[in-house]
Amino acid sequence: MSVEDHWKTSQLEDQRPEHSLIKFMTYDRFQLLHRHLRLFDHTKFTDDDDFPIVFQSVELWSLHIQLVTTELCDPGSHLAVDEGMIQCTGRNKQVTYVPNKPIDTGLKVWIAAQLGLFMRWIWHQPVAKYGPVGVSAKEPASQKGRRKGKGRGSRRRTSYEADEDDEIKEVIHVITEAGNKMMALNSTQSVVIALINLLPELTYHVFVDNLFSSPDLFRSLRRHGHGATGTARPNCGIYKGLADAKKAGKAGKSGFQFNEIKVIPTADNQVRRLNILPYNLANNSSSSTSLGQSDSLEG
Repeated sequence: MSVEDHWKTSQLEDQRPEHSLIKFMTYDRFQLLHRHLRLFDHTKFTDDDDFPIVFQSVELWSLHIQLVTTELCDPGSHLAVDEGMIQCTGRNKQVTYVPNKPIDTGLKVWIAAQLGLFMRWIWHQPVAKYGPVGVSAKEPASQKGRRKGKGRGSRRRTSYEADEDDEIKEVIHVITEAGNKMMALNSTQSVVIALINLLPELTYHVFVDNLFSSPDLFRSLRRHGHGATGTARPNCGIYKGLADAKKAGKAGKSGFQFNEIKVIPTADNQVRRLNILPYNLANNSSSSTSLGQSDSLEG
């Protein structure tokens, strides 16, 4: 429903609000007045590449809503992290277009949610060199002072920094099938850590889709004391045999039996990789690949 709907009358199979405003003010007059109303003092904001004015304008409201949410609702241990869109068709360089979405044009946000309730979110800048506002993939993520449910506050425009005595780097040392090597999370994966750090200090189990999933992210979550489960893309770094089975499954040649599950742990035994054939209808097979924690396997 749009603002204009408040000036329309109800019709059959198209119910409108009963508190019509037409007898008090026309829609055109409302628009003329509304254009001069502000929810913020525009003189207090300065243009900042790291924190654009469009986000500064609503940040106080945004923080207030997030803090009240966790005051009224204690988050449980299971969370979902995903991207979301706030509809906006205005002329602003922060407006993002994401095809095949219910809302495909608007301001993009990264969200930590539970049972449909948004607990925390982070703004997103569409330009490749920016990404999630305030999240730097190459900087350490902080545990101390970032997970007390107090929002971003005065440190909102900076990258997530670690205290010297509480440092957990997002560039991690990993044991792989090919040997030891260093892994760095990209900005999309780092936003999962950043969102959880904004929540009250608890142990969470995070559910993500294949936009985020990778063995490196799940290792990092374990280092932060959290579990994770998610679907995975064949090129995210999972075991090659499972990726090949996924590809062959499109032709019904994955080699899996009906409802068969294969689990292969990573070399460091920190992440388990699953492949399952959930159905086989009229000889059309379909398989899905997932990642889970080695000590708590869920799919």
